[in-house]
Amino acid sequence: MASDGLPEPSGGFFRPVALCFLFDSFPAGAPGAIGPDARPVRRVLLGLKKTGFGTGRIVALGGKLEPGESAAQAAAREVFEEAGLRVEGGDLTFLGTVTWDFPARPDFNMIGSIFTAERYTGTLDASDEVDPEWFPEDALPWDGMWEDAASWVPLVVEGEPFTASITLRDDNEGVETAVVRTSR
Repeated sequence: MASDGLPEPSGGFFRPVALCFLFDSFPAGAPGAIGPDARPVRRVLLGLKKTGFGTGRIVALGGKLEPGESAAQAAAREVFEEAGLRVEGGDLTFLGTVTWDFPARPDFNMIGSIFTAERYTGTLDASDEVDPEWFPEDALPWDGMWEDAASWVPLVVEGEPFTASITLRDDNEGVETAVVRTSR
């Protein structure tokens, strides 16, 4: 265990990535948009990964940092590339980091900066890599997501700052350990 109580990574390089969770609400009066208490339904933008790492899973928008790019710049760029929406850097809120340790495949290791945003411009559009879709925040598609998502994505939905360390099983899909610490 590291001094912060999180598991020690298995070693090797951890590729920096940035993820962005966009939130908005169906407008009042839109068909199917009103919850049982007659309020607009808050929703989150996720996407079905069509190519690359995570193909076939429902994921947050995001990806690797380009040389010289900050995590916030990468998050905004990835949202535009994957969903056609523009997010300004000042509209991003940093929530924390997730470290994914793949002991059986260290080349998969990642450390992700997690951002949220509630303001964006543009028209939602699928890309070659992701088919984006809005989901009600209280009905996320857990069965289609990576197993570890259930341990930290609820904190994203709540806007709770956190740090997570995920160690995957040898099958590179199941979770061996998930240690999540909130920052408040």
